[in-house]
Formats: sequence, C-alpha cells, structure tokens
Amino acid sequence: MENISSILFSDRDFARWQYPWTIWLLVFVFAFIVLFVVNRVVQKRILFKIATNSALKSLIPDLSKNRAVLKFFLWTLGLTFIILSAGNLQFGDKKEKVTRAGIDMILCLDVSKSMLAEDLKPNRLARAKLSISKIISHLGSDRIGVVVFAGDAYLQLPLTNDHSAAELFIENITTDIIPVQGTNIASALELAKKSFPESSPTNKAIVVITDGEEHDGKAVEIARNLNEEEIKVFTIGLGSQKGATIPHIVNERRRGVKKDKNGSTVITRLNKQALVAIAKAGGGTFVRGSNQSLGLNSMLANISEIEKTEYDSKEYTSYTSRYQLFLALGLGFILLELFIFKRKGKWFKGK
Repeated sequence: MENISSILFSDRDFARWQYPWTIWLLVFVFAFIVLFVVNRVVQKRILFKIATNSALKSLIPDLSKNRAVLKFFLWTLGLTFIILSAGNLQFGDKKEKVTRAGIDMILCLDVSKSMLAEDLKPNRLARAKLSISKIISHLGSDRIGVVVFAGDAYLQLPLTNDHSAAELFIENITTDIIPVQGTNIASALELAKKSFPESSPTNKAIVVITDGEEHDGKAVEIARNLNEEEIKVFTIGLGSQKGATIPHIVNERRRGVKKDKNGSTVITRLNKQALVAIAKAGGGTFVRGSNQSLGLNSMLANISEIEKTEYDSKEYTSYTSRYQLFLALGLGFILLELFIFKRKGKWFKGK
C-alpha cells in the first residue's frame, strides 16, 4: 500500500492516506464490474436465443438497455468514493518540531530479604514500591531506569520514558529475583553509572531505596565520585532503627522468622547514618520513609531543581482530513442511482 500512496502522491508530507489499507477494497469494485459485464453478455445471449431484437422491443417496449448500465455506473462510482473516504485523504498544513527535555534517573531498589521486614506496613519492599510510584508520578519527560540489588546488582529496566512500563516492571519485583543475599549499595551505584548512556547530554540522578544494612563504606566514596561527575545521589531509608524480624518464607508460605547459624533470631535495622553519608557525598538528600509518610516531598523538590536538558527532537507534520468530499460524492451518486428506473418513464427517456 506504500507503493500506491507513493504513486498517487510523491510528497508524503503534503498528502497521505491515513488508512491506506482501505484502498485495497477497490479490488471488490473491480470484481463487481467484471461480474456485471459477464452477466450482461450472458443475458443478451439468452434473450437473442428466445427472440430477435425487434421482437423484444415489441414485447417489452418500456425496457431501457442503457439505464441498467447507468444505474450500475452511478452505484459503482458512489461505492468507489465511499471507499476513498474511508481511507481519509489528509493534506499537510504545517510542520511542527517537538522536543523532549528532562533528566536521566536510575532507581536502585534493595531486594534483599531484610526488605520483607514488617516494621513498615505491609513491609519495607511494598513501601519502597509505593515510593517509586510516587516518584514516577512526578516525572515529566524524564527517563527512568531500574537497578535491583542485594548481594549483587542487576539492571532490571534500561532507561526509558515509558513510565507505565517502568511501573509494571517494578510491581513484579520480589526478593527472590537475586539469589545472592546482602545489601551491596556500592555495586548498585557502579551499575547505575554504567547504565547511563555516555553520549546522553542530560543531567543525571540516582535514587537508592534501601534499609542500608551491611554497608561497607565503599558506597560513600563512589557517591562522592559520582557527584564530581555531576551525577546526584539521593537515598530513601526504609525501616526502623529499633529493628524488626525478617519473615522466613518457604514456597510462598510463612514459616516463622529468619534465624542465623546459631539459631538466634535475626533483627534488621535501618542504617540511617550510612544512607545520610551516601546522600551527602553524592550531593543529594536523604529522606526516611515511615508508616505515616514517605517523606518524598523535599527530595522531589530537590530533584526538580536539576536542570532539564533536551535529549530528543522530532519533526511532525500537522494534517487536515479531507474525507468529507469523497463521502459527499459517494452518497450523492448512490442517491442519484435510486431515482433512475430501469423502465422508461417521464424522466430519462433515453433508450
């Protein structure tokens, strides 16, 4: 169908069929014409076998040979224009340039087993997903990516401006996605840095959402280096400093609480000091989530202050539809066909 459009109009920015596949329906019009011609030839042969031309005139004096052809011609013409109207011929009015500007943001989500602790309701991981959902809802044209981490880090979603897809990915994240346990924030920061395209002109930010446990000190140094490269690092701390037990889940069923090798109950606590230090070194801010509030307003305000940079530009042509003319002609020819009778009358006295 592209070929048909290019044949009819060499400049596709000037005119185009919005639904070019409908033009193929003209094949049925051609088939109707062939059937009509064949039927006329067969009818004539049958009639001439029955009687001569002069005898037919005396037997059926009001029969017009040309009116049937005229009616079919008008009906076919009407159908043709209606099909063309369905294709919606459009003419380009003007070209517009649309640009996208924003920042590139990588969300680093902790998926270690400690995120199942229930000192935040229903648990830390669920509150983390709620935090991400709120962050995404405040994004404009910013691109977002997702890194999940525990003892190791993996890129779950490359940078995209499809925020709906990002939310869908995040909703399906569980603590079983990474087999190696721990809370390796340094690994998550390094992977987040690698996930930014080198050629991207946009300003960049990393948001780490974790309880901060098992922090070894390397993350602060990495955050400082990121800040020197103009990549801001923000942290969201989830959990209580008092601590909570970690549910022991087997085959999606709760089997008590997690215990260490000595049989003692494991208590997981928010490492606020570590997360504050990471955010400070990264030129960002730390917020602490709670059951009452996620505490994101101040962070979102700081993120919104990051200068947005143009990263994409496309030129679009604005089109105006002209299907109305084809539709009016099509209906007009069909209505005209209805007023023509096959037999001779007062109107259209032709043969």
